[in-house]
Amino acid sequence: MGQQNSSSSEWTVPKFAPLYPRFPIEYQNVEILTTVYRSDPQAIAAHLTSPVEATGDLVMIHFYHMPDVAGMGVVEEANVMVGVKVPSVDKVHFGGFSTYLFISSDVGLAQGREIHGQPKKFGNTKIEVRGDTIVAEISRNGIAIAQCTTPFKYQKAKIDELTRYFPFRENINHKLIRNIDGTASIDQITSRVLSDVVVKECWKGPATLVLTPNISAPIYRLPVLETLESFYWKADFSLVPGEILVDLLSEGE
Repeated sequence: MGQQNSSSSEWTVPKFAPLYPRFPIEYQNVEILTTVYRSDPQAIAAHLTSPVEATGDLVMIHFYHMPDVAGMGVVEEANVMVGVKVPSVDKVHFGGFSTYLFISSDVGLAQGREIHGQPKKFGNTKIEVRGDTIVAEISRNGIAIAQCTTPFKYQKAKIDELTRYFPFRENINHKLIRNIDGTASIDQITSRVLSDVVVKECWKGPATLVLTPNISAPIYRLPVLETLESFYWKADFSLVPGEILVDLLSEGE
């Protein structure tokens, strides 16, 4: 065989126009509405892959408007998480497992899937103030799949009040990538923790949440049994490298 050139210095393709930037990726002035609700434990379990286990019956939907993302520009995103635990070699990790993710940026979509293994698909997220009400919506292909309403800046809060539901700052994902012949290439449980987090303001209030059935964005498979509350907050943070918690291919050998 002829000598092969190493591609270790290349971050992503195309070679002369990499699709997404290297870490760290800075996010400035992010506007977030996080809604917490109770769902069916069996529905939550169906979204998980062993050894990932649910820690309860709670779901968070994070609606994001990101006006200043390094290497991406203005980005809309929504992350649907459930609280989980994952045993690894050194400890048990507790965090939020992404069951669905929707994003408006091809840069963010590729980076999330190729690096973190996040289940990202194209979609749009809007956060608007309509009179005395904050309205947050997720849509895919122009079809609304989720809508939340909550009073505008109802009651001052601390971000710790939200993280008590489960520690969502550690984002856990099932990274699954196939070889070109269809055989398994990467099958991992991964984790990353947001860095340089600065919460600029945080408010909480009662909320309503409606999920609409959609074949390509089936959030409705995590049905709303009880809406607990919403948190409206703004923050800066950085996306940094994560780690492999479990290599499922190695465990299967």
